[in-house]
Amino acid sequence: MLKPSLSAIALLLLGGAVAGGVAAKGNRTAGGGNAVQGGGGGAAAFTSSVAAVRIAPLAVLPRAPADAGEGDCSHLLQTPRSAAGWMVANKGWKVTGEAPVGRYQAVSFVGRMEQGTSGSCLLDAGNVALFEGTALRAIVHGADGSTAAVGHVEPMEGGALRIWNGDFLSQPVADLAAGADGGAMVTAPAPEEKVCRGKGMVPNIYGMPIDKARAALARAGWTPVRAEMVPTDPRAADLIRHGVIEVDDCSGTGFGFCGFAYRGGAGALSVTTVGDAEMPEVSGYGVTCSGA
Repeated sequence: MLKPSLSAIALLLLGGAVAGGVAAKGNRTAGGGNAVQGGGGGAAAFTSSVAAVRIAPLAVLPRAPADAGEGDCSHLLQTPRSAAGWMVANKGWKVTGEAPVGRYQAVSFVGRMEQGTSGSCLLDAGNVALFEGTALRAIVHGADGSTAAVGHVEPMEGGALRIWNGDFLSQPVADLAAGADGGAMVTAPAPEEKVCRGKGMVPNIYGMPIDKARAALARAGWTPVRAEMVPTDPRAADLIRHGVIEVDDCSGTGFGFCGFAYRGGAGALSVTTVGDAEMPEVSGYGVTCSGA
């Protein structure tokens, strides 16, 4: 059974770049895997097909780095809800998310935070711990030197978790799901996400220019909704002239966010873009289910 070096893992958890650390002693390729004895006696495999995000068995969580960063980023933190979450917090780490995945309790956490503009924060030395009860089984972490590759996890319909990076403008980097053997696997973000108990689907539009994103949303059954009031921002007016009639408004400062509205059989969809390009790129979306 391949076992990663605890010292190499610890340095990666603390945000250090370890050449050949876990990669050399654990996941030898992005699609490689490690096995650990599961609670039921069988070998549980932990695998990743995402180059920037790796997973490896781990039984002991080191303490968080002493330098926790500067600025108020408390709005991105969560009070632990489980015994596993409190075990992580008691080691000095900052918990950013918790959710079950298969037989494990996943706890995402970071070691350092740096406040940015428009309420943004950089989450550094981020990881996801997989616990079976209160026993640590594995750790999801960034590849060597990628200390902001993991920021937080969010549950998805169907039982998988989405892993978001720790950048100032966080984006999804991978999905985490239970494996058939009782282990866990890290894969690329799914091409679409079920919403509203499966009544709707949202395609993976992150990073798409809004004209491409709205076309993908139309194919998935989402219809643009024209804003009730004419936007006053000149960027929003330009988008309307280019046929993007669903723009609500745009911010003239910070990241230059713009908002867009859609409706489908499942409910209402809001989309946010970032940047000042003629067709700004999608940075996030949210769904309000009908009857919710």
